[in-house]
Amino acid sequence: MNTTTLKSLCLTLMLTMLIIGVQAHALWIHTASSGEKGKEHPYRIYYADYQENAIEPVAEWYSDVKEFELWLISPSGEKTKLEPTATAEYFEGTFVPEEDGEYRMEISHTANPGESKTAYQFNAYAQVWVGKGKSKAKVDTDLALIKSANSSEYELLYKGKPLAEGDVTVLGPNAETQELKTGKKGKTSLDLSKKGIYFAEATHTEKLPEDDPSGLKAIWRCATQAIEIN
Repeated sequence: MNTTTLKSLCLTLMLTMLIIGVQAHALWIHTASSGEKGKEHPYRIYYADYQENAIEPVAEWYSDVKEFELWLISPSGEKTKLEPTATAEYFEGTFVPEEDGEYRMEISHTANPGESKTAYQFNAYAQVWVGKGKSKAKVDTDLALIKSANSSEYELLYKGKPLAEGDVTVLGPNAETQELKTGKKGKTSLDLSKKGIYFAEATHTEKLPEDDPSGLKAIWRCATQAIEIN
């Protein structure tokens, strides 16, 4: 093997490791799934790979991921931008629910790919139920993993439509893993029988045409939810 070939191989391996590392990490919104009207509801946002028990310090987050925007959608559909504060390990903040029903917190951030030919989009969700009622808001992010109220069923949506045969991975409280596929209607059921936090993540890769004006070859998307079962 000549020097040029060896350098080329090393570069390929380095790029592959970078891509694997990026894909393994995701944004996660941590918050209680139930709230009280008129009472501050705290939350935190991490960039982590829970499979590897790795939580990245904010200063080391990939690309421009820490420039994400966090939105709160009320049960009546009102959309409000939240302004979390950065700490060394995570972002944190609170909001005050003012309606009964389901609030949804969501992030959808496509990181600056730099010289990479693959763009990485990080979608994170949290659902907070206050009293009785449902959400009237439509999901309009590219990839969404949404939990049904009072159920262990999840729906995976891609550009607003159910994604059949979608991949969903769930890390349970005792580090057990569930590898799931969505059905024809984009739905799958999780085993949430144990108390603790479940980390659910869905991924989908879109291959782009060779002549795409962006110069990219693919967009890798993930959608996450951290669910606490008491």
